[in-house]
Amino acid sequence: MTQIIVVSLIVVLCGGYWLQKLAPTAMIPFWRTLAGLLRNTSTFTGLRSKAERLATPNGASTGCGGCKGCDSKGGGCH
Repeated sequence: MTQIIVVSLIVVLCGGYWLQKLAPTAMIPFWRTLAGLLRNTSTFTGLRSKAERLATPNGASTGCGGCKGCDSKGGGCH
């Protein structure tokens, strides 16, 4: 029974990771809910700030801020 719970938790976490990488806008409701739950507590402030950043549509995508070399070549985002 414990093995099933552990394996299920790992599968859900991996699925969430890849969903965040492939379709970040699909995870926005999850991050918004998590940020709302953590707003009432004073613990996990780092997780709360990351969830608040990822809860916004432009915070979920990396854009030019995550690119390497966008500034040096003068080109736009790819």
